[in-house]
Amino acid sequence: MTVKTIMATLVLSALSINAHATDFTFGLNDDTLSTELQFDLNKDVNGSVEYIYADKGGQMLSGALHIAHDAGIHHFELGAKFSQVWSKKSQNGNFVGIGGRYAMHLGSNLSIHGSGYYSPSVLSFGDIDGSWQLDGRVQYNLNPALALFVGYRDIRLQYDNASNTSLDSGFYLGAKASF
Repeated sequence: MTVKTIMATLVLSALSINAHATDFTFGLNDDTLSTELQFDLNKDVNGSVEYIYADKGGQMLSGALHIAHDAGIHHFELGAKFSQVWSKKSQNGNFVGIGGRYAMHLGSNLSIHGSGYYSPSVLSFGDIDGSWQLDGRVQYNLNPALALFVGYRDIRLQYDNASNTSLDSGFYLGAKASF
């Protein structure tokens, strides 16, 4: 099964699932545009489809599945993220990142969010030998359906026979709509 077939299946599955909640996130800066569609499969499992276009780095399409847990003001998600990269600086490839997300609600409609994924060489394919992704943001909820945020993201790719590159690294602004 090809990577395109797998990604098309993930996207179509995301659109056809009778989800409990859906969040659409949009972020950008001078060099990068990112979108994400997250959907809850039930109260403990969610999935997401993400696309990032980086003017200098290339493009990345990802599909993720997480197990979620809430503990008071803390929200934890652990899971895997499959990503396909079309890089402008090096060879294309794909990888599976293991990691998760964390959110802490601080009150007064303010929250902090972080995520991190690591892909060792055994879970990296094509010419990619590994990767890591870090993302952090501060979010303000205008109402239950709309939030604004500022964040910082760093996506690094390691290659077999080329120098390591950064797909995206920098601050960004964004919004999140919940349906």
